[in-house]
Amino acid sequence: MPISVKDSGTIRTPDAIWVKKDGTWQRIKSVKVKDGGSWRDAFNSTWSYTFSSNTNQVDLDNLAGIDKFMDVEITINSGVYIYSNNSSVPALKTGSGYGGTLTIINNGKIYGCGGTGGTGGSPGGGGSSGSTGGVALYVETDFNLDDNGNILGGGGGGGGGGGATADQWFSDDDYAGGGGGGGGQSYGTGGSRNGTCNGSGCNQQSSNGAGGSLTGAGGGGNGANVQGHAIGGTGGTGGTVGNSGSSGAGGSSTGGGGTGGGGGAGGAGTAIQTNGYTITNV
Repeated sequence: MPISVKDSGTIRTPDAIWVKKDGTWQRIKSVKVKDGGSWRDAFNSTWSYTFSSNTNQVDLDNLAGIDKFMDVEITINSGVYIYSNNSSVPALKTGSGYGGTLTIINNGKIYGCGGTGGTGGSPGGGGSSGSTGGVALYVETDFNLDDNGNILGGGGGGGGGGGATADQWFSDDDYAGGGGGGGGQSYGTGGSRNGTCNGSGCNQQSSNGAGGSLTGAGGGGNGANVQGHAIGGTGGTGGTVGNSGSSGAGGSSTGGGGTGGGGGAGGAGTAIQTNGYTITNV
């Protein structure tokens, strides 16, 4: 049975125990008692916290009330997302400076931010590449991990579509810009279109890539279309978490002149960046 104390007439379990040693009060992490000839644990100081709802950009160093003198146990409930909407900021940082042992029990999902989609190409030029997704779990101390869920880097951004130009001998040249690439999951920003669409008549303007969401990647935007003579490439779809985006399509031309290549895809982000620390699977 655990240790109990009487406080103002009420029996309760202590949150912390102090002992006086050599005239100085010192806080202790655990107490053992001898019961029936065997030593058993009577008190273990553990500070616990549970994430029960979706949370953006968690840094355990900044968690309210955290007591690093104790063993710290962090639980992420099933169905809960710990995520980031900024590819330069990890979804979860472990923090550092623990006097006890840190344990993370992941029953949910830890997702890095998706990469940004590439920009659509100018007429005759290729679109830009999508960017790499962000880090899911950034390690700053040795800790124990009980992983029953998913830890995935952000999906890569889709590449921008290539632009196109058509050399019309009977009229003005036609110019079509490429569509923007889609943003990766989660919350990657869609790429911008190239707005060029002129010549003998613009049938379709280019469009921006869609942004990624927490649960899906964004689609690529359409390229411009000038009378079917110059057709800008569609931007690539962003990658789902843990996956690269798609490359943008190249522009095409039926009336002569050069066509641009599509933009390259952004790679998936890092799931766990260990930084040389040790993770013990439990």
